[in-house]
Amino acid sequence: MLVGLCNSIMFPTIFSLALQDLKQHTSQGSGILCLAIVGGAVLPLLQGILADNLGIQLAFIVPLVCYGFIGYYGLVGCHAARPTANVEQQG
Repeated sequence: MLVGLCNSIMFPTIFSLALQDLKQHTSQGSGILCLAIVGGAVLPLLQGILADNLGIQLAFIVPLVCYGFIGYYGLVGCHAARPTANVEQQG
C-alpha cells in the first residue's frame, strides 16, 4: 500500500519539477510529459515478458532501473542547466 501511495504523489512532483522555468515551452513540455504515461503500460508488459523468460526475481530489474532513474532525476537531474532560447527580434 505504501508503494502505491508513493507512486501516486510521484508524477505530480516530477511534472512540476520538469515544467519549472520552461516559460513559453510549458505547454509543449506538459504534452510530452503526458505522453510519458504510456511507459506505465509498456513497462509492466516488459516485466511480464522477463518474468516468463528469466524468472520473477530477475524481472524486478525493470522497476529497479525505473525507480533509480526517478531518484536520479529528483536529486540531480532536475537541477541540470537548461538551454535558453536566444530569440532576436528583427525589425
